[in-house]
Amino acid sequence: MNQYLKFYILGFLSVALITALFISSCSEKVQSIPTIDGVLLSMDTVPAGSIALLTVLASDADGDELVFSYTTNGGKISGYGDSVYWLAPLQGGLYRTIIRVTDPSGNQVSDSVKLYVLPSGKSALSGTASFAEGKKLDLSSAKVRLFTSLAARSAGQSADSVNVFGFGSIVSFSFPAVAPGTYYLDVWKDMDNSITLSPGDFLGWYGSGDYANSLLKPIVIEENTPKQLQVEMNVVP
Repeated sequence: MNQYLKFYILGFLSVALITALFISSCSEKVQSIPTIDGVLLSMDTVPAGSIALLTVLASDADGDELVFSYTTNGGKISGYGDSVYWLAPLQGGLYRTIIRVTDPSGNQVSDSVKLYVLPSGKSALSGTASFAEGKKLDLSSAKVRLFTSLAARSAGQSADSVNVFGFGSIVSFSFPAVAPGTYYLDVWKDMDNSITLSPGDFLGWYGSGDYANSLLKPIVIEENTPKQLQVEMNVVP
């Protein structure tokens, strides 16, 4: 075999080997990054020292087994995997847990969720305000007022007030921390911005009756016991 032929064969084999290695490397599967499709809390507002269930909805296109880790700045995480318990701290406040999801190749994605812890002894008061079906009126910017007595309501002296969430004929509201006691509640939208109740305003209250004969029902708040209400709205004649 002459020298030229030897070089030709060696060159051919080298090219074939490099090509085979290239094809092999290209055929290796590229690992995808996991995704977090959602983070769910059984309750986003809890009394101090109570427990909320935290569930992570995660997926991986490669079908790899995923590892979940949690870091919180309040309370303690108990359990493993995609569903754990968040033990709320004894101090009220807004807390956050960071969730990290990792695949076997080290690819990682993260998300976070917040938990509001009520100060010890206080409770959340929430609910909805709505017009009767068929009335397409907008309740956005309405104010929800909480009174300690009917006399305080007559005097316009509310213990607390919040703006509603949402728009349209049904909206929601929330008082995150109400001290134990007895209260009365109404919902008012000042349509003409006169700061006084006038015809055409939207008004509702927790109780029964119509505008001329309204009967407000007392709301009893107990320690660490969330309460939900429904308020029917009316147009002031």
